[in-house]
Amino acid sequence: MSSSQTDDAGGQGPDTPGHSGGTADRGDPRQRRTPILDGLLLYRERDYVPFHMPGHKRGRGAPPRLREALGAALDVDLPLTPGFEDTRQRAGRLGAAEELAAQAWNADRAFFLTNGSSGGLHTLVLALAPPGSVVVAPRNAHVALTDGLILSGAMPIYLEPEIDSEWGVALNVPPQRFRDALATHPEARAVFVSSPSYNGCCAHIEPIVTAAHAAGATVAVDQAWGAHLHFCSALPAGALEQGADAMVTSVHKLTGGVSQASLIAAQGERLDLDRLAAVVAMLRSTSMLVQILASIDATRMQMVTEGEELWQRALELAASARSRLARVPGLRCMDAAVTEHRSVADLDLTRLTVSAADLGWAGYELEWELRERYRIAVESADAIGIVMNVTYADTSETLDRLVAALTAIAAEGPRSGATRADRAALQLTLPPFSRLLMTPRAAFFATTRTVPLRSCVGEVSAEVVTPYPPGVPVLGPGEKISSEIVAFLEDFKRRGLRVHGPHDPGLDTMRVVERPLEDD
Repeated sequence: MSSSQTDDAGGQGPDTPGHSGGTADRGDPRQRRTPILDGLLLYRERDYVPFHMPGHKRGRGAPPRLREALGAALDVDLPLTPGFEDTRQRAGRLGAAEELAAQAWNADRAFFLTNGSSGGLHTLVLALAPPGSVVVAPRNAHVALTDGLILSGAMPIYLEPEIDSEWGVALNVPPQRFRDALATHPEARAVFVSSPSYNGCCAHIEPIVTAAHAAGATVAVDQAWGAHLHFCSALPAGALEQGADAMVTSVHKLTGGVSQASLIAAQGERLDLDRLAAVVAMLRSTSMLVQILASIDATRMQMVTEGEELWQRALELAASARSRLARVPGLRCMDAAVTEHRSVADLDLTRLTVSAADLGWAGYELEWELRERYRIAVESADAIGIVMNVTYADTSETLDRLVAALTAIAAEGPRSGATRADRAALQLTLPPFSRLLMTPRAAFFATTRTVPLRSCVGEVSAEVVTPYPPGVPVLGPGEKISSEIVAFLEDFKRRGLRVHGPHDPGLDTMRVVERPLEDD
């Protein structure tokens, strides 16, 4: 549909889908509509003279080098303003686009977000976990979940994920650990699940949902790395398809949205959709970037109408690359064998996790080599391997270039005389997790003091400490610092590995609680 065929009211009318929660039919003509993108193009076509924000006025006042970098993107840098959105309409273009997204993701409601899935996790925690409530969550949840708990004042019951000993990465939490936690804490109001993991490992969501619902708890899934799962039959099932009550997903990570494009989708009667909508309105900007919203709108249309074919092609490209890399001496690829772990139901095979640790290459070193020598940029690196995203935007040429570069590096032989034994030296054994003595909120807002790391034993942490690998916090706000944790962190420092979260990333000092925030 061209912009000239689109009405000013954002496409409201009898063809707009209701909150049916039905799976979108790729043949449904409504799913070919893009209300927000159409409005953006219509604004540009009509060549309005803006007397509204932003102040650069369609790029004319922007710094010259910024205009050079962003070009036409500045011409359509718009707020939800008259000319784009008919403010007399109850829902307008944004409401129409969110209803189409709810249908596409098989939900009752969908909410577009311009602050990423981090903002979505904050929203879900505040909507589902009021002050003083108890929630069950994986220990390796994204730090945004901890931030949400700090905002809400809820008390988490953390569950340890399985760790893959070969790769040194966190996988998922087995369903039985959720069952046990719910039996021990029948007062739990919500369960949070992270799936897929950063490496594409998918949790057993359906049995977790069954156990949570039987205990009267709602289930919210951080599906940041799984916006595509609902749209291709050869991919693992998505969270809502397995009965979850809500999920947040990043439309920008693996599909066509621009950075920070995310959405929340929710279904069923186990959560208050109006309360969720109120929290969304409270946390998202009143000046949302229409370009981000339009990218969610357009990506939804693309996934419904073309997702099956696009992701089938991506899977074929990834399979070819994985097969070729697995035949290169010294290289290893994570494959479907990871599902032998009791916590892993499936693997998203578009995610490539590769290691040259058998040749003495740490993942960080391999990432640097690819970037500086071969101009190949990967998604992430840790002490053992690298992670790469393969999407429908890739071609046989981009994968050939990656395979050729890794093959050339491996052909150089062991790095500096390194042997297979060096891989073991890269791996870490996490210390026993500590006790939570107060809510994350009480610890975060406490009066604190800074003490040397070796003097922290017995103190209560006021901050999050997450070592990479395996990306699992060893400490969070409100947790007692044990001698085992201090020894682990001192060893971590000696190895020169990375840690996220603390105010002192060198780990010479830590902030500990002196006087906790008094509960209301």
